Amino acid sequence: MPTFESRVATLEAIQAQINERLNSIDNRLNGIENRQDNRFNSMDNRLTGIETRINSNFKWIMGLLITVLLANIGTAITIVLTLAKP
Repeated sequence: MPTFESRVATLEAIQAQINERLNSIDNRLNGIENRQDNRFNSMDNRLTGIETRINSNFKWIMGLLITVLLANIGTAITIVLTLAKP
C-alpha cells in the first residue's frame, strides 16, 4: 500500500495538471472573446457607416422632392394666372 506522502504527491501532481488544463481553457476562452469583440466592433463601424449613408441619401431625396413640389406649384400658379387673364 502506498505511503501517505506518495498519495499526497500524486494528488498534487493531479492538481497541477488540472490547473494547467483550466488555464489553457481560460486562455482559449479569452481568445474567443477577443475575436468576438473585434467582430462586433467591426460590425458596429460598418453599421454606423451605413446609417450615415442612409441619412445623407434621405436628405438628398427630401431636397429633390421639395424642389419638384415647388416647381409644380410654380407651374400651377403660372397656369392659373395665365388662364385668369381676360
